[in-house]
Amino acid sequence: MNVRFSEYQPAVPLRAFVQSFWIGDFNVNSENNFQQAVIPNGCVELIIHLTNDHCELVKEDSWNKSPEFTLIGLQTKSYNVKFNDLVKVFGIRFNPEGIYNIFGVPPSYFTSTFEDSKDVLGVDFDDYCSRLRELKSVEEQIELTENYLFEKLRKALTVGIDYIKIASGIIRRHHGLITLDDLIKQIPIGARQLQREFKNKFGITAKEYMRLSRLNAIQNYMQTNTAINLTALTYEQGFSDQSHFTKEFKMLTGVNPKKFLNSRQDFIVIPPND
Repeated sequence: MNVRFSEYQPAVPLRAFVQSFWIGDFNVNSENNFQQAVIPNGCVELIIHLTNDHCELVKEDSWNKSPEFTLIGLQTKSYNVKFNDLVKVFGIRFNPEGIYNIFGVPPSYFTSTFEDSKDVLGVDFDDYCSRLRELKSVEEQIELTENYLFEKLRKALTVGIDYIKIASGIIRRHHGLITLDDLIKQIPIGARQLQREFKNKFGITAKEYMRLSRLNAIQNYMQTNTAINLTALTYEQGFSDQSHFTKEFKMLTGVNPKKFLNSRQDFIVIPPND
């Protein structure tokens, strides 16, 4: 394997905002121009490079070396990442509402692209990242990170009821298998307001977020089952037929399910475990 990856659960009070902490070694064999496609998972990724070698990402139709501390926004289709040497990173995977609850920055600011975290999250974030890079163990890195996030939460302003946080949580708990009408019944706001709030804060619609949540359930199934029955999976995930399933899967991942299963090594797949 050319990738090593480990995930760690955050402290319980952070789990409403953070899916996981993770460490990754990419391009372990130091191949030149090693590329993989990243499957979208409906999360915001905060990536802290631990070495001077960074991955490359496409922005404005050209490859760019990613910033030292990179914020990758919500994606609605797979995107490519390139490595030319071994790249070591520490990552924080946020629920989309988590990034604005903690930092006050809506994910819509960087939907379908990436930004330099130092430009988006402020000076104290830069200081936290610098301290994290000096630590030798993942346990120390997680302890520092949790303390930093708890302090940010303590200072964060909460005004009124966060309907989008409630709605996105419901969607995740249902793995995307909920209609917009049924979602509206559980939230005391209208359909237009909900859609508008999703677009303003997440940069995507509620229906797009439902598709991503359903894709996560599909990917979790594919990772935990050796014998995969695509026909059974089609109906378990609420698709009307296999053609509908294949069309949506390809729209989000870039390939059909059979091709994906036969070439998993070409993809980085990290679905949340909700």
